[in-house]
Amino acid sequence: MKKIKLANEFCIMCMKEHEIDIVEKEEENVFKGEEVKFLVTYKYCSNIDQYSESEEMMNENSLRMKDAYRSKMGLLTSKEIKNIRKKYSISQSDLAKIIGIGKQTITRYENHQVQDKAYDRILRKISKDPSWFLEFVKDSKKELSEKVFAKYIKKGNKEYRKK
Repeated sequence: MKKIKLANEFCIMCMKEHEIDIVEKEEENVFKGEEVKFLVTYKYCSNIDQYSESEEMMNENSLRMKDAYRSKMGLLTSKEIKNIRKKYSISQSDLAKIIGIGKQTITRYENHQVQDKAYDRILRKISKDPSWFLEFVKDSKKELSEKVFAKYIKKGNKEYRKK
């Protein structure tokens, strides 16, 4: 257990206000039949030697578990998917649109749902090869405004020249 910081707050475990340690520790869990190790963050009450999680911590810990699974299975992590969007300055909904998936799917991939291998391969190719990104953008010209289309073409060409 590693202490990250102290927080003075009301402890729901002992029902008193006091300094609570925010801690990080490694845990193991089974996700989709695979055992994975990952770091989790908890609130630790030293008064009763108990851990608790805020809703935000639960969500982050769940994402960490899923990212550990993704890494183990050779899939892009949620952060890597976000980095693809940052690389091309593309919104979640537009990325979903150009690769032909539901509008909220990229949001789910970045926040809680594990992508399947087929979409992972597409995202990986787009990340590594800007010509793939440009091809997807060109194929989606009708679904994008002229301004947005031009922006993505410009960004894709810039990444292509870098490569």
